[in-house]
Amino acid sequence: MLESKIKKVLRSLITEEDVTDTQVIFTPDEYAELLPYFGWSGVAVANMKQYRGKEIVINGKLDLSRKPVKDLGEITVMGTVDLSNTQIKSIDGITSKGAYISTWGTPYQKQKDYQEYLKQLRKQEDMREMGEWDDDGTLDDKGKCANALFKYLISTSHEPKEEGDKERLEQLEAEKERREQIEVETEDDENLAELERINDEINEIEQRIDVYDLIPDGRRYRLYGFKVAGADKASKTTYYIGDEYDTETTAIETTLETFDSAGGVENAVSEWVINDNIDKEELKDYFRDGEYDNVRDNLEDYFDEDDFVYSDPKVQERINEITELLEDSESLSQEEYDELNEELDDLKDSDKDVPEHLIDDKVESLLDDLVDDPKELIRNYGLDISNFIDLNAAAKQVVDSDGYGSVINYYDGTEDSVEYDGKTYYIFEIEE
Repeated sequence: MLESKIKKVLRSLITEEDVTDTQVIFTPDEYAELLPYFGWSGVAVANMKQYRGKEIVINGKLDLSRKPVKDLGEITVMGTVDLSNTQIKSIDGITSKGAYISTWGTPYQKQKDYQEYLKQLRKQEDMREMGEWDDDGTLDDKGKCANALFKYLISTSHEPKEEGDKERLEQLEAEKERREQIEVETEDDENLAELERINDEINEIEQRIDVYDLIPDGRRYRLYGFKVAGADKASKTTYYIGDEYDTETTAIETTLETFDSAGGVENAVSEWVINDNIDKEELKDYFRDGEYDNVRDNLEDYFDEDDFVYSDPKVQERINEITELLEDSESLSQEEYDELNEELDDLKDSDKDVPEHLIDDKVESLLDDLVDDPKELIRNYGLDISNFIDLNAAAKQVVDSDGYGSVINYYDGTEDSVEYDGKTYYIFEIEE
């Protein structure tokens, strides 16, 4: 009955043109519709008699997320492949022409993450043997952050490892194995109670940490991230840590990123932050050339007569000379007197201009008045306000007002700190 139904489905989905001597071509929807009839197994599809030995090709993006897919086998997908939250245990044989296969939330991804975790643990063990993070005064920034975080954790939530823990664990594991065998044979209550005590002690020792149990987990701008190693995986909590300079820098960069994601600073902050951080000098620069043109074209409107001087300095020198001569007119003949007055009249008609320093002062005065209400000015001229805001200053003001935790810790907005090596280190605990 099921075989008959499958054949019927195949006839409705696959045309003769879709099957060649070497390939079977499905659309993504056709393939997704077919899989349930084969127990969500792509291998079973490929093993059908009429498809055996042929390449299975999906001619587009294949999205099988949140479906109980077990396997796909050998398959070529002409786009991306989304297998997130499926039962896939292997992606061997899957070729994605879209160069991306999503496996989040699958047994395959969990196993891959576990292998990566074991690799990290081996690296940390090598570092432990080499003493790379031993607090000996030669630590780099990462090592200092790890030690600062370790100091914080053992003062708040964890117990430090003790000398002899490794040997004690070996003794406990051996004793546990012996008593488990006794329990199989006798089911003795006293033996069972001792087994429980041994397990409790083992758990207690395994939960102790040293600095090498802090597994690096990337960076966030200038902050270092660490996870605490567990029995079979790292904690879901990432601790980001840095000194005051790195923390402030990270907070400012995070705030600038928020400005961008909001479509501009004006959409991300309060009105007072905008008003406090409009760059008036930038705004004045925008209008400066126009104000110079305005003043030069209308000198008479902006300056008194006394502000004007002759364009040629020699004219004023000659006027001064003639004025002095005329004041001593008794020594002049009438003809000389008349000639000097005539020359003086001609000189007074010479071109005049306003000195450049007076023009500069006037323009600056006008610009100061113009930007007195900068936001209103920007609005009146239809300008983009983000071009006239000191973004770094605005970001710092947000950080100073809201605090590091509010800006950096998107999980719950909290922050902690610890003193280490003469510095304050800030810690941000973020759950996955």
